[in-house]
Amino acid sequence: MMKRSFFRTHRGAAAAALLAAALAPPAHAQFGGMFQSLMQAPLQPAQQQAAAQAAAQGGAKPAKRWAPAAPVPPDTLAAASVFAEKMPSAELRPLFQRLYIEGERNATLNFQRIGMAALSLGDIELAEKAFDAAVTRIEMIYADNPEAQKAKSLWTAEKIKDYKGEPYERAMAHFYRGLVYAARGDFQNARALFKQADYQDTVAEAEQYAGDFGLMPFMAGWASYCDGNTGMARDFLQQAIKGDSNYSTVRVDQPVLVLFESGRSPYKYGSGKSGEILKWQSHELPVQTAKSACTSAGGSDCAVGSFVMGADLGFQATTRGGRPIDGVLNGKASFKEGAQGVATVASAVGDIGLLAAATTGNRDAAGIGMIGLFAGLVAQGMANATQAQADIREWEQLPATVWLGTGAQKSTAGTLKVALDSGGSTTEGAATRLVNTPSCQLYWGRSLAPLSLLGDAGPIEPGAHPRDPVFRREVEAAFAG
Repeated sequence: MMKRSFFRTHRGAAAAALLAAALAPPAHAQFGGMFQSLMQAPLQPAQQQAAAQAAAQGGAKPAKRWAPAAPVPPDTLAAASVFAEKMPSAELRPLFQRLYIEGERNATLNFQRIGMAALSLGDIELAEKAFDAAVTRIEMIYADNPEAQKAKSLWTAEKIKDYKGEPYERAMAHFYRGLVYAARGDFQNARALFKQADYQDTVAEAEQYAGDFGLMPFMAGWASYCDGNTGMARDFLQQAIKGDSNYSTVRVDQPVLVLFESGRSPYKYGSGKSGEILKWQSHELPVQTAKSACTSAGGSDCAVGSFVMGADLGFQATTRGGRPIDGVLNGKASFKEGAQGVATVASAVGDIGLLAAATTGNRDAAGIGMIGLFAGLVAQGMANATQAQADIREWEQLPATVWLGTGAQKSTAGTLKVALDSGGSTTEGAATRLVNTPSCQLYWGRSLAPLSLLGDAGPIEPGAHPRDPVFRREVEAAFAG
């Protein structure tokens, strides 16, 4: 690896060394020693570059910069439009069109978006299909078994990969799939998905961390209670408390559970010289705190009298097992910078070599010059071809906070009014009943509609995956057949 500033500083030394090589044989040996000494120069770490860049920005909010997207082929766009028009919900058609165009590479992310939007619209069947498709793809790599671990080690070696998400995004995909199972009254499978959500939170690409996502074991405990196993429910509650002390004030053995999601999870952006360091930045939105959930605004008939912060997605995004992380470094940036450095010095040596040959008539200098120019062209091509930007694809629908409250008395209302404190002023949200069985009720709501956030999904990337033709036939059969 090399820095351009290093070559500028040492260009004169390179010229002097090359002229000496032209006049004092053996020239090729002299050139080799000089080139090796340049290649061994000390470099400034990428983290220091990122810090310098951040200081230069003067504390301004970092921008999310997408790489240019290739145009969508007209035939693909036309086929995607036909496919999307077959969807019953006009609101969801843009998501299905995007799913078809982007193909397998972004399938997990697009299925998550469709599942979340369908759940918010009350379409449990569609949410089930979409989250099933997302979770199946995630578990191919990140399931808790030896075969998946082997696949994971092979998959993460790929430099251009299918989207699977960060640990907190994968955990939330399993969480919502668990909610859909609960909506079906299938509490055993719901518990299994909540347990898998807890596992997903511990797994990064190369490391495993202690779980601190208390929401997931709590939900596994609540599903156990609804399934008639109070002892297992209390065991899961203790796991939740171990990961998040907020749960020490919550009972798991109550029939009513209200979940309300507020705000937005932090957005991803690329920092560093080549945008190679994946970082997160919070959205500037008013902080909302859930206070109660009642049948009417300001009423006394409340299913839940108080809430706790059940999950902080900002904390989950920016930590690993509770340990803060500054960013995730993409190693391709080091290679790109090294190739650029080689290109710079080789081109400089080539120019000086040809100049020395023209001045002295020395054939060795001319040969060195030609070799330098050729090496510079090759290295520059490698540098240009290396895409070092961090992967900033994200599930932009995720909330900042999940508020959680339980109650002892089931409600007859299909929707509860959730009182929200926003900096001293009171606003109102709605939580809709998803689960209504003899043993349990679950209400779920959000402050922001998932479909309202589609504008932050980034440019549509036409698929270039070898499975895309098969994938498109599969989604047509599954959703439009």
